[in-house]
Amino acid sequence: MHFDEARRIALSCGINLMEEWGKSGFIKKEKEFIKVLGPQDRKPKDLEDSSEWESETPVELIDVLHRILPLWEKGKRDEMVGYLQESGYGKSEAFYRVVQAISETLSSEDKEKKLLDGFLADRERLREEMREEQLQMRI
Repeated sequence: MHFDEARRIALSCGINLMEEWGKSGFIKKEKEFIKVLGPQDRKPKDLEDSSEWESETPVELIDVLHRILPLWEKGKRDEMVGYLQESGYGKSEAFYRVVQAISETLSSEDKEKKLLDGFLADRERLREEMREEQLQMRI
């Protein structure tokens, strides 16, 4: 997407593109174009920086999503449930609504859409696993 168009859209959502693209986040600038990266486009190192998870700064929703989708794909449920709990997004209905909205914008052949749809189809089971894990920690 051309920078000017992307900037207008981002500003309408309260996002300053110029503050975001220099980070190791999901927005990249290539010449006069802005690209929104999917989980497959991001470096695992950028998503696994534990200092962000241990700090007082909230972890961004998209970073959590991009971190758990590869785990979902690889069947690493325990690790995925742990990240969802640790971030606080696992219990957030807004998180699942954003995931649904992203899925609806992607074409049916898109790999990310298939991962998102699989994740969404299993969200009640994931929530139950998070409740069980929380009960285990209390005991």
